[in-house]
Amino acid sequence: MITAKNNNSTNSMSPKDGPQIIAVTSGKGGVGKTNFSVNTALLLSKLNQKVLIIDADIHLGNVDVMFGISPDFTLVDVLKGSKSLKEIIKKTPYGVDFLPATSGVMDIIEGEDNIVMSIAQAFNEFQHEYDIILIDTGAGVSVSTLSFVLGTDKIIVVVTPDPSSISDAYAMIKIINQYQDNAQIMMVANRVRNEETGESLFYKMNLIVNKFLNTSLIFGGSIMDDTQVLASVHAQQPVVIRYPRAKAVINMQLICRRILKLPVRKPLPKEGNYFDKVRERLNNLDLGGKSA
Repeated sequence: MITAKNNNSTNSMSPKDGPQIIAVTSGKGGVGKTNFSVNTALLLSKLNQKVLIIDADIHLGNVDVMFGISPDFTLVDVLKGSKSLKEIIKKTPYGVDFLPATSGVMDIIEGEDNIVMSIAQAFNEFQHEYDIILIDTGAGVSVSTLSFVLGTDKIIVVVTPDPSSISDAYAMIKIINQYQDNAQIMMVANRVRNEETGESLFYKMNLIVNKFLNTSLIFGGSIMDDTQVLASVHAQQPVVIRYPRAKAVINMQLICRRILKLPVRKPLPKEGNYFDKVRERLNNLDLGGKSA
C-alpha cells in the first residue's frame, strides 16, 4: 500500500467537539465525485457513523438524483423564508440525511451568500446530531468551491486517469495548499483499470506535489472502472445499495476505513463555526492573485 503523509493517529472527535467535516472535490466535473460522495456517505453510515451529506453545488446540485429521491423542499425555500434549514434536511431510506441544493434557480444564483448565512446560523442547532458532515462541492476551481473546501477536517480529491482531470486536480491542490498549507488532502483514483494503475496515478501526482508544492498527499485508494456503477447511476440508485458486492463498492469500503483513520484537525475557534468561515471566504476570497 502506498503512503505519503504520516497518518498513524486514529484520534476521532468526541460528540461534544462536533462532527468531522469532510469535503469531496475534484477540480473538474465528470470524474464521479458526487457518485463517490453519495456512496461514501452510505458506507460510512454502515460503519456506525451518523452522516449528513450537504450538496454544496448550490447552483447545479444533483445529490438527490444519485439517491433517486425528490426532496420536498430545497434551499430555495430557506432563501424565501418559508422553511428553516433543519426542516429541509431530507432523511433518505438508506440511513443517511442530506441537505438538498437545487438546479438553475435564479434566486439561488443571486443569493448564495444568504444561503450560506442561513446554514451558518442553523449549524449549531443540528451539528451535534451527526458524527460526519460530508460536503459534496461543486466542480471546478472557483471561489464558491474553495470556500467550502478550506477549513474542513479532511479533504478528498477525486481524480481519474484523464489528463484534464489530473491537471485540474493539481490546480485545486495547489490553491488549497496556498491558502491552507496544513490541509490533509487524500487522493482517490477513480475509474482505473486496476489497483496498480491507481497507485501509479497517485505516485505521479504525489511526486509533482512534493516537487512543486513542498507537501504530500495521502493515498485513499483506487476505485475500479465498473459497469455496475454506470448501471446504478442510470437506475438512480446508489451502487452500494443496488450492487453491494460490486468491485467499486469493495474498493470504496477500504477507502472509507482509511478516511476514518485519518486524524481530525483541531476544532475551529469558538467565535465562528465552519459555515461562518465559508461565508467569510465567499465574501473575501480572491483567486485573482493565485495562479493555478
